[in-house]
Amino acid sequence: MKKSIVSFLIVLFVGIQVGLAQNYTLSSIEKTDKESMQYEILGKVGSHYWVFKNNEGVNTIAQYNNQMQLVKQNDLAFLPKGLSALEFVTYDDKVVAFFQLQVNSTVYAYTAFLNSDGQLIGTPKIIDTAEKIRPGSKTKVFNLIQSDDHKKIVIFSVNTTRPNFIKVRRTNFDADFTLLSEAEISIKSQDQTSNLSDFAVDNQGNLFCLRNKKQQNSAPAVSLLNLSADGISVVESPIINTILLLDNIRLKIDNTKGQVILNSFYATTKKGSMEGLFSYVWDIKNKKEMASNANRFTDGIRGAVSAKRNLKDAFDDYYIDKVSTLQDGSYVVVAEDATSYSNRNNFSRWDFYFGGAFYNPFMFNFWNRPFGFYPWGSFGWGGMWGMNSWGMNPWMFNRWGSPFSSYGYSNITYTANKVAFISMDAKGNIQSVKTIDKSQSDQNVDQFIGYGTMDNNTGLHLVHYEKNKGIRQLIVNSLTKEGQLARGSAIVLKEKNYEWMPRSLKQVEQNEAILPYQFKNRIGFAKIKINN
Repeated sequence: MKKSIVSFLIVLFVGIQVGLAQNYTLSSIEKTDKESMQYEILGKVGSHYWVFKNNEGVNTIAQYNNQMQLVKQNDLAFLPKGLSALEFVTYDDKVVAFFQLQVNSTVYAYTAFLNSDGQLIGTPKIIDTAEKIRPGSKTKVFNLIQSDDHKKIVIFSVNTTRPNFIKVRRTNFDADFTLLSEAEISIKSQDQTSNLSDFAVDNQGNLFCLRNKKQQNSAPAVSLLNLSADGISVVESPIINTILLLDNIRLKIDNTKGQVILNSFYATTKKGSMEGLFSYVWDIKNKKEMASNANRFTDGIRGAVSAKRNLKDAFDDYYIDKVSTLQDGSYVVVAEDATSYSNRNNFSRWDFYFGGAFYNPFMFNFWNRPFGFYPWGSFGWGGMWGMNSWGMNPWMFNRWGSPFSSYGYSNITYTANKVAFISMDAKGNIQSVKTIDKSQSDQNVDQFIGYGTMDNNTGLHLVHYEKNKGIRQLIVNSLTKEGQLARGSAIVLKEKNYEWMPRSLKQVEQNEAILPYQFKNRIGFAKIKINN
């Protein structure tokens, strides 16, 4: 009797552990999916996981069930040929396709609604137009951004035809694309050339961006622009800085505290080493600066991210990815050690900053950096009508992942190593630095290195692919809401000759994400589940 009870308890315990364990489920690779397939993971709609696919001009939505079996594939026949841009807004019960089409010298912006079965609701609707666009250019004119709560949508366009006179047109919508307000502003730059970058919208619909004024022999001077949700007021707040050369600036909205947070590494000499982290906090309600702080790196901080003897350049290969806000108003800056070099050149961050060896006119969407922070994807401060001559949204490519990766060079090595977590207090002072140790590299392609992120009510979770001594696994590290770093749980991968793409990971539920993989140059998808 005792043996039976003990056996039952063991089986029950094992069953609970299996139920709680991190795991993954693979889809098959469809025969109709070509090696040149473009795709975008849209998320979970209803009870299915949706993936957009473009196979040699044929646009479809593939729907997978909980076992990652393909159960439906909808043909998006309503999409016209010759699109200049296409992107999707995903909700629990529907998806909105936002696309742009140029006819002669006019660009039309459309929305089309798909229900939870993937069927078109009504007909596509024109929501905006732009005139006097060079015929045949297929320029992406309109840019779409969402608030963190997904209840506010902003469509904006930026015209920098005249470098000293920038025009910004902005329309605000709710989640159903009902028009709330629209406005157009002009930004004069006198004799200096200005560009705009890092657009973001808060949960009230206020639009923010950075204005960058080019200055001779130095990095741009930066200010924060705020266009109110009703389109009535425009506020420009200069970021007072006469000494520091700001590089790798990132804008983050903290909707809980009603603040805009800027962070940037800085140097004190042109093309010099990164000597510290500049932080700036702006209060949205009162429209004023709350904190401005230049944190100079000590040897202790440098030593936390590098094992080099000479610590002067310890941060030179680090690039800010994101900022995670905490409950008490403090925040954590997340940065990764990322480099690239060819058989002919080593590139410094200043090459990347001013356009660099990887400048590419076919870049997708600069305004809100859909590819993240990697230096080889950087190309300066924007350009006419959004600097996007091809415009096809952050679709991922099957074989090479980043078609611009080796732009101009035949043999490129990409590396992505340590991830640093720089903890800041509410006034922008560095409190501590922690790291995740990893070492990744690849030749000519970069989609198999780096990491993806999942954000839920327990914290921020980083997922990266690791292959060591024949063991393949996804490592999950977590940054808790209290700012603590929990290291190293893993999902062991059984398949051989599969390559995983962590940077393309797409969170679909609190603890679930869809992760693409490559096998024999073709793409499949896996659902991963973490227990954090």
